[in-house]
This record gives sequence, C-alpha cells and structure tokens, in this order.
Amino acid sequence: TEGPGNGGDAGVVDPGPDELPCDVKAVVAERCASCHTTPLKGYAPLALLARSDFQKPSPAHAQQSLGQRSLERMGNAASPMPPSSEPPLPDEARAVLTQWLEAGMPAGTCGSLPSGPAPTTCASDSFWSEASGTGATMAPGYACRSCHLQQSPNNAYFFMGTVFPSLHVADGCDPRLGSPSNVKVEILDAQGAVRLTLVPNEAGNFMSNTLQPPFPMPYRVRLVGPTGRSREMATPQTNGDCNSCHTEQGTGQTPGRIALP
Repeated sequence: TEGPGNGGDAGVVDPGPDELPCDVKAVVAERCASCHTTPLKGYAPLALLARSDFQKPSPAHAQQSLGQRSLERMGNAASPMPPSSEPPLPDEARAVLTQWLEAGMPAGTCGSLPSGPAPTTCASDSFWSEASGTGATMAPGYACRSCHLQQSPNNAYFFMGTVFPSLHVADGCDPRLGSPSNVKVEILDAQGAVRLTLVPNEAGNFMSNTLQPPFPMPYRVRLVGPTGRSREMATPQTNGDCNSCHTEQGTGQTPGRIALP
C-alpha cells in the first residue's frame, strides 16, 4: 500500500522505524514543536513529534494524513502554517519539509522529538541574583509587575516583561541580547494600532512608564526582531505582566518565553 504522502490511504504507516530524518527533525524542533508538543501549546490541536504523528489521518480531513495537511497549510495564504502570528518558514526550512512530505515521509535515523516539558537553557551561563543589585536589568524572566506591586508599587509599571533569544530560557538568565536597541515591543490596541513601542535593555527587560494602561484594554503585542522579522500575539490580553504567562514552559496556551522571531 502506498504511504500517506504518496496519495495512498491516509493513516497507513509506511514500513520502517518511527524516526525522523535529521534535517526534518531539526526544522520540526525549531519551527513546529513549540506548539505541536505534549502537552499542547498555542492552540495546536495535536502533537507532531514523530514520523508516525505525521502519518496519522487528519481528524478534520479523514482522507488526508497530517503530513499532507501540513503540506497544504504551508502553501495556504488564507490559513497558513506556521500561523500568521509567527514568522514565516525560511526558504531552506520550507524546502526540507516539502521534500520530505512529498516523498512520502520516509524514515530517518535521528529518532523523534521528546514529549513533556522542554529543558530550560541559559546560553550565557550567567544568572542574576540579589547580590547583582536592583534596577532595570534585575530578575530577567520573573513576573516583574507582580513582584513590584508587593515590594515597590511606585515602579509597578503596567507593561513589563523580558525578551529572550529562545522559548525555554531559565528564570534569571542573562539573555545578553544582541543589538537590543533594534528590538521593538509594539503594544497594539483592540483595533491593531500601535499605541506604545518599548525597547528592551541589555538584560532583555522592557517596561512602560505608567502604572495604568494608557489606552483602553484589551491589547496585543507584536515583537519585531533586529532583522525586521516579527511575531504577533494572537489572543487579546488585559494583564500587562507579560512574564506571568511567558514562563520557562509557558502557562495556558503560551508556548514559553517572549522569544525573538
């Protein structure tokens, strides 16, 4: 029987080990698994961690495998994947996935991606501590506003958070952002207009300068990286304490940190 990527019945698993090719695994890990993981994040309906996951029949389109649906969604401008809130796939990553999916998702030799909580990282191997002092660069990753409301209410600015280079950076890790002045945290109102533009400091921390929101809630955020690529929040929010949701593993539907696109 033909495999699901070659026009056969959806969900028929090709012979071979349940392992991804190395280049495919790398793309899925970087571009897909932040939401399509276990537990699911970011409103993703299912996990895509193993070759067999891509070969399963689509719950909404039973005649297609999830791999076939993924291929269609990557080329669907009206309902793209990655979603429009995320940066588009780079051409090289798109080519890797497209070639593999069109070839029928052949087995590889690099295993599957792990389920469960992602390991936390700290590329700088440098952590903030109370001995490091207080100020605008203190405690990257911690829920800034919640802490300030208790200990320093005059500095509990409504919008506070930390930009990190990746999704699962440990609390207190110094992100050492490259070119932080070229990073923009754009706060959008309910109509999508930019109402505030905040710039993180060298510790990744950003904050507004008012204790209450300067415009009617709800809001969304668009993060613009140094290269101009952007990531935009999909769900309107009313809580400006960004790190209370953007934790090491993310809470609710949040996949993790506020990460550069």
